[in-house]
Amino acid sequence: MNANKYLKEGLGIKIEENISNMINAEASFVKFPCKHIVLLEGVKSTNLYFIISGIVRGYYIDEQGNDVTKCFSSENEFFSSEGLRKGSASSFTIECLEDCQCIQLSYELVHRIMKKDENFKNLFINLYQQEVNKLETRVKNLTLMNAEERYINFCKQQPHLHERIELKYIASYIGIRAASLSRIRNGMKNTSFN
Repeated sequence: MNANKYLKEGLGIKIEENISNMINAEASFVKFPCKHIVLLEGVKSTNLYFIISGIVRGYYIDEQGNDVTKCFSSENEFFSSEGLRKGSASSFTIECLEDCQCIQLSYELVHRIMKKDENFKNLFINLYQQEVNKLETRVKNLTLMNAEERYINFCKQQPHLHERIELKYIASYIGIRAASLSRIRNGMKNTSFN
């Protein structure tokens, strides 16, 4: 298997030969089973992951011991980027919601690639900007939308995920109880989000 092929196709970028050689030499393919904890809150990560197949979620544990979903990542997306940005221990836990196949890249490798290749540097700047925009939109939606509107918005923004993720995780992500989301979904049985 060729890591460059997946990165090139998934990210829609051209990879120069010298960078391609670095990735092939140092990146590795990893598989995680469903429910596997890839990274625990409080532990420092040294790797970034690119998802070939599967879904992961990031979550916090609140004072009552409940897990609160922070984010989801799926095919052609990265996860475990907080350590790359901040260099500190993870502020949340990352769990696989499906069997996952990923490309593992050390932070050290990613930093070297960004120094050598302007395209990759710009790619990561754009990914960070997208992450910030996603967070801004989520905060706005949690503040201004009712529960049904938040669910509809989630389904429109993540059309490939809402059927693959357990109801309780979606409910947690959009800030409502699972029972409330179940009622909303039952009331919308024939609604299409396409």
